[in-house]
Amino acid sequence: MQFAAIRVDPTPPPVRDSGPSTAPQKQTNSRLLASTGSIAVATLVSRITGFAKQLLVLTLLGGSVASSFTVASQIPNMISELVLGAVLTAIVVPVLVRAEREDPDQGAAFVRRLFTATCVLLGTAALLATAAAPVLTTHVFLSADGKVNTSLTTALSYLLLPAILFYGLSALLTAILNTRQVFKPGAWAPVLNNVVMLTVLVIYYATPGEITLDPVRMSDPKLLVLGVGVTLGVVVQAMSLVPAIRRESISLKPLWGLDDRLKQFGGMAVAIVLYVLISQAGMIVATRISSHADASGPAIYNNAWLLLQLPYGVLGVTVLTAIMPRLSRNAAADDTPAVVDDLSVATRLTMISLVPIITFLTFAGPEIGQALYGYGNFGSGDAERLGQAVSWSAFTLIPYSLVLIQLRVFYAREQAWTPTWIVLGITAVKIALSALTPMIASSDDQVVILLGVANGLGYITGAVVGGWLLHRSLGNLQMANVGKTVWVVVLASMAGALVMLGADRLLGLDRLTSLFGGPGSMVRVMISGVLMLVVTFVILWFAKIPEIVSITVAVTRKVRALRGRGAAPEPEVDPLADAETELIPVVRATPHEVGGQPRGIERPGGLPYPGHERVGSPPGTGRSWAFENEGVRVS
Repeated sequence: MQFAAIRVDPTPPPVRDSGPSTAPQKQTNSRLLASTGSIAVATLVSRITGFAKQLLVLTLLGGSVASSFTVASQIPNMISELVLGAVLTAIVVPVLVRAEREDPDQGAAFVRRLFTATCVLLGTAALLATAAAPVLTTHVFLSADGKVNTSLTTALSYLLLPAILFYGLSALLTAILNTRQVFKPGAWAPVLNNVVMLTVLVIYYATPGEITLDPVRMSDPKLLVLGVGVTLGVVVQAMSLVPAIRRESISLKPLWGLDDRLKQFGGMAVAIVLYVLISQAGMIVATRISSHADASGPAIYNNAWLLLQLPYGVLGVTVLTAIMPRLSRNAAADDTPAVVDDLSVATRLTMISLVPIITFLTFAGPEIGQALYGYGNFGSGDAERLGQAVSWSAFTLIPYSLVLIQLRVFYAREQAWTPTWIVLGITAVKIALSALTPMIASSDDQVVILLGVANGLGYITGAVVGGWLLHRSLGNLQMANVGKTVWVVVLASMAGALVMLGADRLLGLDRLTSLFGGPGSMVRVMISGVLMLVVTFVILWFAKIPEIVSITVAVTRKVRALRGRGAAPEPEVDPLADAETELIPVVRATPHEVGGQPRGIERPGGLPYPGHERVGSPPGTGRSWAFENEGVRVS
């Protein structure tokens, strides 16, 4: 569970001089901009080290042991998210910002009460969950008659469940620092966790012997290294934030009591907790079914989804990070035309960025599985099945991204129960289709692949229902012109895929896999990926897709600047080429002015799109809980 930076711009208190000063706001913005580069680097390093950790887990543990480890690792994450995670982001953080602005002590007492209550709540949850580990592993996440070793899963759970406390504390301390405009410690903390975990896996590999499975012994050195090491990584992640807390002179001394302002959001808290609980029910059902059919099932299912999250984390989250602050402000201000415009922007950018990647994953999934996972104890057979699972479920990223965009609008408009009903529909479809997979699959090995398809079909249902509810709430969503661009992107991606497959056949690249195994598959995937994406990009450039034109302009300017030749002239783009949704990302030398302020350049969180703006409403005004001004949260 990781948190991107959450930026909230508190409205400065009124002053008594002749005019309002903009110095505090400029200082805040400068501090944010100075941190942005470090946050981006930390996020990238975190994803790389996290992915390396998953690769090592599969390579060193093998499919069956990795499945037990995967399930045992999921349980503390899911409980921490249920107890604190979602409520922290949607309710606690905005109230914390309000307390800092309104209270005489700048929210110091609120922070102390919040920290005390969180420690008690998380500590109690950790104790109860650890005591109930056999029930959770044997009767909730797994079944006693399944193929995953429940004794090993239970033993690992005893060692991992205490991490619930530190997962929650890490999230809370990061949120407190973010409200003080301190972003770097929270961004780098997960990296430290991953580094500790990588070190633990190396120690595990160097420890002689193997984990004894029949019977499982808690005193087994390899078992202790793995379980204690993972929990230690989470402890390091949480404790690494303490020095930053001290530098900010934030007191964490115990103070009992509950702030009355939190009680105002009781109904919303119930809706959010129910939302998380329902979504986790779908994950639990998929884990049980995959473990009943295949000893490697949970590891394959989980890692296929994590692999899909890589392009979404780099591209999809980038799009949402850019557009969500503006969309949330406009939704909170009930500016319906602006919300429709922002929805169109987010949908269009999501499609343009993800469709080519999804197409590549669909056609090259098995080769990607062999290239990344076909090593050590995992085996080429499981690696190929993991790649097939990626191929069959890659389409999920599109409805998944759309659902996240839609849910943000509903929360910003104070429709907290609507996302709960949407996720209920998603989970109901997912569970129903998942239950059918053992009956439909031709063999037990295919069950985990069909589970990924069931997950994607569930999100398609959610995207359709969410779109219909938004249409009923906002009116015409103006998606016709977005659809035109999407068709162009789909056709360009298919053309790139055909060229890739043709080159693979003509050049005999499959021999790289047969001769050199995983490394050969890696070279094959790199050649195929570069070829397909280049062909797709060239077609989109000739099709004059505005976003692609803007990318080429930006890259050309950067190259010319590095060579000392100055900026390149801008290509002429018809401003009416996309008039229906006003989505053209023009790189302007002279930005248009909105209310005396350059649109999308000087304004924090702005975009180079001529969308609607809420003139006179600075960030942070209105429903302070309804938006996060920097970043989106990904669990």
